[in-house]
Amino acid sequence: MLLVVVGNVDSARVAGLVARTLGRLPTGAYRWSPPPEAGDRPSTLTIAERPLPTNYVRGYYTGPRADTKDYQALRVASAVLSGRLFNEIRSRRNLTYAVEAPFVERAISVGGLYVTTTSPDTTLALMRNEIVRLQTGMLDAEPLAQLVQGFLTEYFLKTETNAEQGDFLARAHLYRGDHRLARRFVDELRDVTPEDVRRVAEKYMRNIRWAYVGDGKRLTRRKMLDF
Repeated sequence: MLLVVVGNVDSARVAGLVARTLGRLPTGAYRWSPPPEAGDRPSTLTIAERPLPTNYVRGYYTGPRADTKDYQALRVASAVLSGRLFNEIRSRRNLTYAVEAPFVERAISVGGLYVTTTSPDTTLALMRNEIVRLQTGMLDAEPLAQLVQGFLTEYFLKTETNAEQGDFLARAHLYRGDHRLARRFVDELRDVTPEDVRRVAEKYMRNIRWAYVGDGKRLTRRKMLDF
């Protein structure tokens, strides 16, 4: 059991309370160790046929471990891709009302793609183009710094409460093995460079496992498996 306490409390008093309650549970032999590498897995596609006017597409790919430099770089790269997908597919082409490239924070991170659309083939081709742009192009340093600053502003707003601070410390301990590594978050984000973004996009944004809900006749399977 991992217990995190954040607040205006005396640590000795908390330790005494724990010793008299949870501390009486049997002691285990758990020791943190990095999770094993996920390894390469080929792209897959699962289709659930539904008579829907709108088709729902979601894909996930395996990212880096939380204790590596690539972790924060992929977080930033996912945000860049998410913004580009929104601009191209929703704002410019009007092909969807919901599109994003999520970053799932775990000991081994997961990146993804999500879109709802009536034109899956056209939309997937545009998504593929934006990934290639990210993998082959180079971001300007100033917009990247502005994006990172937005992350930091959100971070400081989210961690204003004791509950969020406790959650942040717990995730650092569970995902990286030491709660004290949470304090590096700001510096790690600021250290992400345009080259880092291009590199992690090329390294991780592939071998996507897809799920498709909707009219399968409107979809060319090869276009999804080519990612």
